[in-house]
Amino acid sequence: MGDIPSAVPPILDELDCDHVQTAPETVVETAVAMGAVNAALIDPALLAADRTTHAIADLRALYPQMRVLLTGALQHLPAELLVQAIRGGLHDVIDPTDDDSLSGALQTCLLRSEQGAERVLAIGAHPDDVEIGCAGALLEHRRRGDHVAVLTLSRGDVGGDRNARVSESVTAATQIGARLLLADLPDTQIDQGIDTIRLIEDVVAALRPTVVYVHSRHDSHQDHRAVNTATMSAARAVSQVFAYQSPSATNDFAPTRFVPVDAVIARKVDVLSSFASQSARPYLEPELIVAGARYWARHLAPLARYAEPFEVIRSFIPGRSALSAAAQTVLNSPAPVVPMAMNSPEVRTGASV
Repeated sequence: MGDIPSAVPPILDELDCDHVQTAPETVVETAVAMGAVNAALIDPALLAADRTTHAIADLRALYPQMRVLLTGALQHLPAELLVQAIRGGLHDVIDPTDDDSLSGALQTCLLRSEQGAERVLAIGAHPDDVEIGCAGALLEHRRRGDHVAVLTLSRGDVGGDRNARVSESVTAATQIGARLLLADLPDTQIDQGIDTIRLIEDVVAALRPTVVYVHSRHDSHQDHRAVNTATMSAARAVSQVFAYQSPSATNDFAPTRFVPVDAVIARKVDVLSSFASQSARPYLEPELIVAGARYWARHLAPLARYAEPFEVIRSFIPGRSALSAAAQTVLNSPAPVVPMAMNSPEVRTGASV
């Protein structure tokens, strides 16, 4: 934010980090467009202005995991400015004239952000299933700096033109900030057996998710129930598994976890507007999306006005352990969001899709 020393961008490029320079007045808009923010570097010259303090507060509210760094030699910064910075949420001061110190500080900052990040996998039978059921939760994960992937198991041929639905899925995933994996199982005929299990198992093995979202078994659509059953087996080692609500969920759907989505409800509506080929479906009407979130938030009142509901299948948070080099490679790869065949080099499967 403000004028960043010329030594900083090359180091960020070496660390494979996206970065953009902005002003306090536009920083929130810029950050939302980026999808997630791990660190904010602040020009000390801006710190005395109230608009900068407010901008930092807004960023920290949007991205709780974000680290706030002040650029400047510590010995040259006035004590009063440092006190103000600390009150505003400062984590560290980095000296742009010391290359080794600068590189180490930025690496440490990113490492701390990575260590606190969840690896989230959301699984759906058709394009728009995941987005309807848990786009709000996924946007919240991205807001906190978590890694998000969406696995869609069919191209939705029965419900519309497959090419259009693939394109819509790419757009939605881009808006969420998620990596998109597209399989090609037969729409309305997805099997719950070993081929589907192995397909999902290979994705789980590659991404090592700490959180999985999937259809509820309390659903009248056969594909949704099949995906739930296959995922229960394939994700048996994942410590946090939650089932989301679909428009076809039955009255037996019984959520006990409610995720506040006040900060992202408008963005969820925007994400779902990506599915233009399905716009005639009543459940994609913006008013109904918002009304549903308002209804489920009654369980959180007065703490939230909008929420998404989930059945808790498993919720156990073990102590964190160091990630393997292979897992770090998967997590840190900046792969663009594109449709990928499930037998691609990135994710190998035992299924023919």
